[in-house]
Amino acid sequence: MVSGYKHGDTPKRAMVRGTISYLESQGLPVNKSAIFRHFELSRSQGYAALSIPASKRNNPEWEETRGRPNKISESDQHKMEQILWDERYEEVNLNWNGLAKEAGLETDCNARTLHRTMGTLGYRRCLGCSRSWVHKKTREKRVEYAERMLEVYPQPHNWRFIRFSGELHFGFGLDGKMRLLPRPGEKYCEGCKDQPPADWGRDIRRVHCWAAIGYGFKSELVFYDDQTNPNHTGVMSMTDYTGKVLDRVVKPWLELSGTNQFILEEDIEAFAHGGASKSNMAQEWKAAHELKCYFNCLDSPDLNPLDTQWPPHKQWTVEPLTDWSDAKLRQAARDAWASLDQERVNMWVDFMPQRLRQVIDSQGRMVPW
Repeated sequence: MVSGYKHGDTPKRAMVRGTISYLESQGLPVNKSAIFRHFELSRSQGYAALSIPASKRNNPEWEETRGRPNKISESDQHKMEQILWDERYEEVNLNWNGLAKEAGLETDCNARTLHRTMGTLGYRRCLGCSRSWVHKKTREKRVEYAERMLEVYPQPHNWRFIRFSGELHFGFGLDGKMRLLPRPGEKYCEGCKDQPPADWGRDIRRVHCWAAIGYGFKSELVFYDDQTNPNHTGVMSMTDYTGKVLDRVVKPWLELSGTNQFILEEDIEAFAHGGASKSNMAQEWKAAHELKCYFNCLDSPDLNPLDTQWPPHKQWTVEPLTDWSDAKLRQAARDAWASLDQERVNMWVDFMPQRLRQVIDSQGRMVPW
């Protein structure tokens, strides 16, 4: 028996959860009864595998411990992080296997495992200071994107019709702090990792929502996931994006203002938005409703106001929660969202052409916050 295994769980139950989670994240139909039969579980056993015990569900200090240990040790992760902060490697076309080799990893891991562990190979941006590192291929793509967007939207007033959208994931700690979960490449560099803001223990609850902002515009938060488990990633399914966001939120915008009044910028990193293929549920909805939209640039949080409007370190000090109900957590997220300064958003939007020119002039490097 593995030491520290707390749940008395079975591999079959874990595989049931993983199968259903994958299908939902891909926007594919889920037949739970068929999945239960495949893993030789009864209906009651199957649904029990999907449920967190009530005794733990209501305990904010409970932490999920299911799953096997990491294939990559913290020491090996640290070695790879050091390379990704090293300016000498910005001109090297590293891939995941090349990164592992440069770091001298003794563990044999495939690229998928390395990607899942490290987040992204495209960039690193420090949450504590302005330091950043951008992979050579990523810089090339960023310059190409900036040149294309400047050709289409060269003046500040052109950007006043853009509504920047994406998912937001709020994490809550026992000490009363709240944070916006960082992007995959947003870390603390060596000089900042020992500062107090970097010493975030763990989330004990999370809230997942979608939102959009633009010049003179700020949407309501759209909570698309009821799960607040700290180990739940909150990955939006294409079904949820089409039904809960496009149909319930964006469609009324179109009916109110028409198709020529705004252009929706979508996050290309989110599978649910339909950027991975031309034929899918989300793309069909957008074509049917004549929604004007485009996808943002991969690995470029500095070009999206949803990633630049927050307090330092993307953390808040809020009144410690004594009620961990979904309603209280969502209200805390709404309060944080309400604190965004619309004038600052407007100024940021008007500076978009300037930011894009900075990307080009710096050969694709990150634009300071």
